Amino acid sequence: MLVPRRYRGLLIFAVVFAVVFFHFVRSHDWQIVFPGDYHDHHPHFPPPPGDLFSQNPPSLDFVPGPPPHQQTANTKQSHENANQVGVKTSGNGDGQAQNAGLGGSGLRKQQQKQGNQGKQKQGLSMFPVKRPPPHWKKVPEIFPLAPEERITLPTGQPKSLPKLQASFEVESVEEERKRLERLDDIRKTFEYAWNGYKSSAMGKDELKPLRGGYKDTFNGWGATVVDALDTLWVMGLEEEFALAVEHVKSIDFTTSEKLEIPVFETVIRYMGGLLGAYDISDQQYPVLLEKAVQLAEILMGAFDTPNRMPTLFYKWTPDQASRVHHASRRAVLAEIGSLSMEFTRLAQLTKDDKYYDAIARITNELESVQSSSKLPGLWPTKLDATGCEKPIPAHAVVRDVPSPSNSSTTPVLTPSARPAPTDIRSYTHYFERRGESGLAQDAQPADYEQLIKEKNPDSYIVPANSDCKGALITQNSYKDAFGLGAEADSTYEYLPKEYMLLGGLNDQYKSMYEKAMDTAREHLLFRPMVKHGRDIRFLATLDLSKPLAELQPNQIPTRYEATHLTCYAGGMFAVGSKLFGIDGDMDIAAKLTDGCVWAYESTYTGIMPETFLVIPCKKGESCTWDEARYKDALDPWREERLAAMQKLKEQAIEAKESQEVAVEADEPAATPEKNAVIYERNGVKRDATASQTTETPVPTGPRVKVTRRSLLSPLPGDPASALADDYVKTRIREERLPPGFVRMTDRRYLLRPEAIESVFIMYRLTGDNYWREKGWRMFEGISKHTRTNFAHSAIEDVTSMHPEFQDSMESFWLSETLKYFYLLFSEPSVVSLDEYVLNTEAHPLKRPT
Repeated sequence: MLVPRRYRGLLIFAVVFAVVFFHFVRSHDWQIVFPGDYHDHHPHFPPPPGDLFSQNPPSLDFVPGPPPHQQTANTKQSHENANQVGVKTSGNGDGQAQNAGLGGSGLRKQQQKQGNQGKQKQGLSMFPVKRPPPHWKKVPEIFPLAPEERITLPTGQPKSLPKLQASFEVESVEEERKRLERLDDIRKTFEYAWNGYKSSAMGKDELKPLRGGYKDTFNGWGATVVDALDTLWVMGLEEEFALAVEHVKSIDFTTSEKLEIPVFETVIRYMGGLLGAYDISDQQYPVLLEKAVQLAEILMGAFDTPNRMPTLFYKWTPDQASRVHHASRRAVLAEIGSLSMEFTRLAQLTKDDKYYDAIARITNELESVQSSSKLPGLWPTKLDATGCEKPIPAHAVVRDVPSPSNSSTTPVLTPSARPAPTDIRSYTHYFERRGESGLAQDAQPADYEQLIKEKNPDSYIVPANSDCKGALITQNSYKDAFGLGAEADSTYEYLPKEYMLLGGLNDQYKSMYEKAMDTAREHLLFRPMVKHGRDIRFLATLDLSKPLAELQPNQIPTRYEATHLTCYAGGMFAVGSKLFGIDGDMDIAAKLTDGCVWAYESTYTGIMPETFLVIPCKKGESCTWDEARYKDALDPWREERLAAMQKLKEQAIEAKESQEVAVEADEPAATPEKNAVIYERNGVKRDATASQTTETPVPTGPRVKVTRRSLLSPLPGDPASALADDYVKTRIREERLPPGFVRMTDRRYLLRPEAIESVFIMYRLTGDNYWREKGWRMFEGISKHTRTNFAHSAIEDVTSMHPEFQDSMESFWLSETLKYFYLLFSEPSVVSLDEYVLNTEAHPLKRPT
């Protein structure tokens, strides 16, 4: 029987509904599914302190990792997401518990059995179960070293090194009262942040300081707890220190949901934190050293490469660790060169030379190539550490860079992709800000040269015929960056510190430091042009496509920038000056440190931004403030804009008149008729009768044809010049640029410690109270503008009256920044720099005596 037309729609809908309903009934369990753990958690309430550490560490029995094809996935994704495998079970929760404990083939058989059953049941009463993470297991080395091949710790009586700290006068009663009040304020700030972390993220890597919750950034072992250990001790917070030690006891470094270990960050935060706490507490807590050894045993696998250069993101799971791996072709200098102090101290405490051997081989490689880079004395920020390929001939990688149109001492800003404004209203809209950032819509990082970008820097295939036992390669790319800041900093910082940690028994570190600083003084150090004649210094960065010796002085691509990361250099120069007796470097140290203090004092918040550009003074010349030069740097495309405006004026006139006005200079000028109109050079109409004369001009030279274009050329007093000034003023206002700042390429403050680190060192080495007062002003600005309801947070824009929070509190806020503020106002005997040497995370390691 035919279905009436009016019921066809309902029939079709019923059929579709039935199919969909039947599908979902067969494929889903309608019970509540509980999600697994995530790495980025929102607020939760931890168990009471008494139960916080009651859980036993996971079993050390080996649980195999996921299949190889899953483990070779993009490593960046594996950083953010734990590798989870869903296991389906049927029946009640007992099946879940049983299967969670299965490993290897047993787990696969159970999954296969359930898969067969699923052909009939197909998902009834099933829900995903998170698979337990794998556990590390020691595997035989693929490239072992014979005991006689190991590089051993230097032996002998440590040298009597020069005293670093100044001799301090006895303070007055009023001075002591003032100092102790400030010390108490700093301690309370630390406790506020620490308590916020405890209440919402205890045992996790980082607190989310806006609404609570946590992030597991560094393998989930509790980076903030370990990083803050020695700060708790230094501040006399004994009960909190004991609580933190209890957490350390519960850490199981043999397992993590992340399948890679970031070696550098793990060494400076975890290993450095454990060893620093062990030393500063007079070695009263053996568990701290035990845990450092456990971690080091895992990390030693990263050095099991053909040339013993470490892979900096170590795949630690047993099936991955048992495979051949190589160091990176683009190894970051600061990462590969900043492992020495922690492994050296561990070797000293355990009397095991294998830890020292691991880093000594890196030092030997760095020394061997120090003079062969494009900038001899310094290393590029990226190195080829694979040892798998021969150095690329210079002619194969070096191409000529377009010659700069300006001298190397004048910043050239990247042109905007937007059309140039041609009137004051357009200029105003030209600076529309993105939200609260204070940046123009078209804002781009300024650069000083037009450089060709490197193509596919990370693409690399190990040559089949290579044994990969070669040396470091310093010229493995078209363009190499040379500087003391980002991606380089702690490698240079560790040279004098490692020398002290070894008791001066290895001159290798002294000679490497002296060579590096000789080059830095000559090619990186510069004075910026600032108001009021303040004599400060910053360190530039060079981007070299060919060796420096092949370039003319005005061809050297130089970034005249100031970065917060580089603020550590003042303290380093100060230590090097006293330790190695380098004349003049203490003055450089003071000027570098004061440069960062000036940057702090320049913003509304009293905080230095991450990165900004300045104008360098010309070497050998006086450096007084030059307003015209500053405006040129702020408006580098002024001439192009004025030319565009002039063209628009011409087009407007030509639209009104069809013929070009020509004046013959050798003909008598006709008497203008009443109300006749001519145009002045600026294109403004005037009444011709106002300039009538009674005499007829007599020609005195050849005939010259004067066109409308020449008549419209701007005069010195042209309004266009005023408009250019308006552009500069608008840019300063809209971007909130302090005097001397050309552009802020990164306006954030990330709770960084480098500036106060150098202020602290300058005070301890000179005894000058100037540094204490400057440090206190810095603390006031930082504590005021970073405080949240839970703790403290990085902020988006240091020039804003009400900066936005980033919801980030890295562990170095407690381990470094607040520790340096505290030590600045502590008695000089607290963590004396003549007794301890601080690693790059401010963990105090005991110097040999």
